[in-house]
Amino acid sequence: MSEAVRLPAALAQAMRALADAARPAEACGLLVGERWRVVALAPSSNLAEAPDRFEIDTAMHLALQRRLRGSGRAVIGVWHSHPEGPAEPSVHDMAGAWDQALVWLITGSDGTRAWAPGAGGFREVVLDAA
Repeated sequence: MSEAVRLPAALAQAMRALADAARPAEACGLLVGERWRVVALAPSSNLAEAPDRFEIDTAMHLALQRRLRGSGRAVIGVWHSHPEGPAEPSVHDMAGAWDQALVWLITGSDGTRAWAPGAGGFREVVLDAA
């Protein structure tokens, strides 16, 4: 992925608000868009039992994919927060990256950053939050 992930400022603010509200647990959701342009955030209940992990609600994920059929939009990424740490993938994130085509946005103590998973782990990509 060589182009920047585009994220509207209003969605970046919504992510920060959701992260703050979920503290001390991680907040999470799915990113909806076209290519690398995020147009919506679909927040998910965090089904993980540990506060330093996240698990997207599979039923919500499947329902979202059904609603998006034929719309020209798709799930293009995953978002979650790191309430007490930097916006960098954790060991748990690396183990749970189920689709290398998805972009990962992480909101941490240092803001929101974008990551692309790959065979060798995650690599940071440009995030254009405007």
